[in-house]
Amino acid sequence: MRQIALPLDELRSGASSSLIITQSNATAFAGLSSASGWAKRCAILTGPARSGKSLMARYFSGQNGTVIDDAEASPAETLFNAWNRSQESGVPLLLISRWQPAEWNITLPDLQSRLGSALLLDIGPPDDEMIEQLIQKQLADRGAAISIDALSYVKRRIERSYGAIEKFARSANALALAENAPVNLSLVKKVLES
Repeated sequence: MRQIALPLDELRSGASSSLIITQSNATAFAGLSSASGWAKRCAILTGPARSGKSLMARYFSGQNGTVIDDAEASPAETLFNAWNRSQESGVPLLLISRWQPAEWNITLPDLQSRLGSALLLDIGPPDDEMIEQLIQKQLADRGAAISIDALSYVKRRIERSYGAIEKFARSANALALAENAPVNLSLVKKVLES
């Protein structure tokens, strides 16, 4: 009997939301962990889409910090007021964006200078360890597992981006369901070729 793969890619309830730390994001995570030592009480966390910025932000806000996500899209007045509140209250402020502050459309000179003095924390592209752990985690969150030889094969060939890793996990899980097969070397070759 063949299982029909529905176009649903819901993660299982209770899926892990734990943060994976490797060389790709270790410096950024260490910076978040030492917010009490930030010279200007403000840091800007940048990184590619799907790189774990929101998970890091949840960790940070749990440490009594203020977070503004998609900071580049926030009105200048909002950012300026948040900066001033942070300076007055001593509560660290974390701004999150996919882009470096120099790429934001900020016309207010005072805000530009303040953001220029903030600590910049950048998440880099995924390294081998991050790719391996993310593939395993994302498949496990979907109720699947990948064989060691298949994981090794994928790790050497997948595009080095967080989005590509997520897309691979979604596609591999869907194909495994459709074919009622494990996520093995044969299956991942089909996924990577398509």
